Amino acid sequence: MADASGRGFEAEPLKGGEAEGGVSKEKGCAGKLGISQLTGWRTAAFLFSLFLCLVVVFAFSFILPCPVRPQYESTWNRTYPAAATYNFLAVEDANEDKVLDVIFMYRDADASRNTCLSEDLSIPCMVLMAVDGTNGKTLWERPLAAEFDWVECGVKGLGRKGTGCLVSHADNLTAVDKQSGVIMWQQSRSTVMNGNLPLISVMDLNADGAEDFAMLSYNPESPSLTPIPTELAFFSGKSGDQIGSRVDVDVNGVFGHLPFKTASGAPYLLLLTDSGLYAVGLRHLAAWAQAGLESALKKEISWEDRSDSRTGFISLYPSDSLKRVTVVDRSSSPSLLVQTDSSMSLLLTDKLKIAWTANTSALLSVPTSGQFDKDGIPDIMIEEDVGNDTKRVMVLSGQTGDVLWKVNLSFWAPSPRPASVLTLNAFSVFMLWGQSHGNQTMQSSFLLHPRYSQLLLERRNSAQNIVSFKATLLEQGRHACYLVLTGPDGRQHAELSRTEPVILTKRKIKDDVSESGVLGVAADEPISEDAEKSVKEAFHMLRFSDALF
Repeated sequence: MADASGRGFEAEPLKGGEAEGGVSKEKGCAGKLGISQLTGWRTAAFLFSLFLCLVVVFAFSFILPCPVRPQYESTWNRTYPAAATYNFLAVEDANEDKVLDVIFMYRDADASRNTCLSEDLSIPCMVLMAVDGTNGKTLWERPLAAEFDWVECGVKGLGRKGTGCLVSHADNLTAVDKQSGVIMWQQSRSTVMNGNLPLISVMDLNADGAEDFAMLSYNPESPSLTPIPTELAFFSGKSGDQIGSRVDVDVNGVFGHLPFKTASGAPYLLLLTDSGLYAVGLRHLAAWAQAGLESALKKEISWEDRSDSRTGFISLYPSDSLKRVTVVDRSSSPSLLVQTDSSMSLLLTDKLKIAWTANTSALLSVPTSGQFDKDGIPDIMIEEDVGNDTKRVMVLSGQTGDVLWKVNLSFWAPSPRPASVLTLNAFSVFMLWGQSHGNQTMQSSFLLHPRYSQLLLERRNSAQNIVSFKATLLEQGRHACYLVLTGPDGRQHAELSRTEPVILTKRKIKDDVSESGVLGVAADEPISEDAEKSVKEAFHMLRFSDALF
């Protein structure tokens, strides 16, 4: 019986009787039906969720479209008839489109008449102008009372967006917002009798939420003139009010100065004097101006160990023929290029020692730094006057001071200083100016590609009085261009001519390549067609960078 029942159960496994454990097979089918219904609901929920996500994506695609990059003109110019201008060009993002705009100053008796009268200013007044970097259209203009002394843009603490322009004119210090051209504040300049450029930006000393700045006053002219004491004063970037008292920094006849930050971020003031280069910490100066003002400022221990315990001054480079000092940015620590009557030296600020010294003659312009070789150390381009309206342009190695490249060019005085723009290939393109084989009616701009250093691209232009020149990137990592401001110099022309205009021109650097001829650095060097084609293709393939060295 037991065997029969077992065989019967195995023989009919699919019949609707009870299975082991007393579970009905029909009940099991019902359970399977429930699972099937649950799976259907899950599928429906998934499809609904997917549909909802697609609806949201498409909706936001129309509501929040992708940002469109500004379209710019590769070349544009602005003309102001019967005007005069000044050696000043600044690039700032005035309209917040992520493309830098151009700010400059001009004086125009006719075109600015309504602008001047609207502010009850006598004619001609000065106009601080911002134009769109993409097309040269006016963004804003700010009329100001003449006479012009200096202007500096990018001053921290001014304006709604953290930086603005500070103008010294007609015994006034005027802070102008870079976004709108609105005057933020205006103070009498008598608080510092002769505030000299450059300004010294410092941290928020008075805890008003805006960075502050300092100005140094001295007389860089002949000592026979009425002497002006060398004094420094701190000012609030928010209001222009003086912070604390003036500080006496007279040391051995100051004729120039530079703000400087060490690699650790400690701020110092460099003083060019008749007996050499000195430094003094802003921390010391702030403490002398007002007790407790120095608390937010750092100091460099290695520098302070060499300071005079009584005055706080640090002797960096003794010399009785000091001419100029230039800051050279390096990846590890900034260096100082120190120029005298007959030499140029590179001072390493982290070790406070001279890296190299090169013999030089009369330099025509401020040295320009850039990458000529690929050692990661900025190299130095200088221009020497060798007589007969000829200049020698040389590139000195930033590592050793050795001459890496040189060429002789005819030039006119004053001639714009060279400029450089860094590329993604770890070298810089250099731009310099001269005359084409001494032709007095033509000016030439030259482009130097370090990988084709025996060739120059030469673009000839009609002779103009270039007052200011700047090569830069108008966008992050792109839009390499140069700006040229031509016309009568406002410092030399008190009366405005009816025939000479002021012209501001922007040109894309690569656009000059197709319009340029190829010139051999060696005068007798023949240039093949293949060499000309290769160097132009190399320029067209360049991609630019705004990174520091």
